[in-house]
Amino acid sequence: MIVVSGYYGFANLGDEAILAALCDDIETLGFSRKEILVLSQNPVQTEKEHGVRALGRYNLPAIWRVLGSARALISGGGSLLQDVTSKRTIPYYLGVVEMAIMRRVPVVMYGQGLGPVQSAFYRKWIAKSFVRSAAYSVRDRESARFLAAYNVPEEKGMVTADPVFGRELRLQQERENRILLNLRPYQGWEAQRELWLELICSWQRLGYQVEFLPLGPGDRQLGEYLEGRLRHFAIQPDVSLANLVQPFQGARLCVSMRLHGVIFSALHDVLPLAVDYDPKVREVSGQLHVPCWDLEDLPSLTAGLEEIAANYEQHRLRYQKSLSKLREWAQGNQKVLARVLLRE
Repeated sequence: MIVVSGYYGFANLGDEAILAALCDDIETLGFSRKEILVLSQNPVQTEKEHGVRALGRYNLPAIWRVLGSARALISGGGSLLQDVTSKRTIPYYLGVVEMAIMRRVPVVMYGQGLGPVQSAFYRKWIAKSFVRSAAYSVRDRESARFLAAYNVPEEKGMVTADPVFGRELRLQQERENRILLNLRPYQGWEAQRELWLELICSWQRLGYQVEFLPLGPGDRQLGEYLEGRLRHFAIQPDVSLANLVQPFQGARLCVSMRLHGVIFSALHDVLPLAVDYDPKVREVSGQLHVPCWDLEDLPSLTAGLEEIAANYEQHRLRYQKSLSKLREWAQGNQKVLARVLLRE
């Protein structure tokens, strides 16, 4: 049994896409999905959506028993190891890693994006976990610098890219004047929601049809607030991995706060404009060479959008070139898995 620990079963489309990529990687190495056991907040949904076995993520006695006969523990991917959203996040994920080590199960840290980590104790604990892992991959150079600062051996790891970059690439032939907008709950929403209304109205005056794209917990509630105050503004129906292509089909631009909203846009040939609520969003924007706005600079977003629209193909070619490299780098995540899962 291959045990997988991550932020799964929370209806966050980006994390579910990571899990799908991880399962594909494991399957490509010759294992069946029934040999994968995912620790999930919603085991029934995880089993249904991914064709794997699943176990409640807080059922620690059962997790301990399963690890007793596990081939490996895969921890990841995504932004699991940060202490900004909660101080309990790092202890949970590294606690599962500690359980695996105690059970003498090899650990793979898969597609991890590290930080921000404010606690010095947590930073040292993370580094120690990577040192004791059998192999690791991190999805950006900032995470690699984090590990280098604590002298984590480079030879057992790889700097790759987010596993979701390995999803199918879809090029578009025709585009409409549609903008997809993805917002997630954030601390400044109450103060800035009127500004978002003004921005959307300015985009509509430029001739764009604006549609809200919920991708994770809490997104839809923000969209519903905007929908109640605007005319000709619609919220996309629930999006899943199975129907992900539909909302992007024919769209020209996507303004996204979520990291995987930026990645999904690029993969569907829709020019992403990122909104930087978290360092990981700025990191992926830099990897793709796409525009990224600070929340403090939102008043200038419409002017920036007009410049991008005027030079659309130039911007598109720039991120498409970067995307090709990132898709190649993402294959490194599978190579790291192979080091451990195919070990005799």
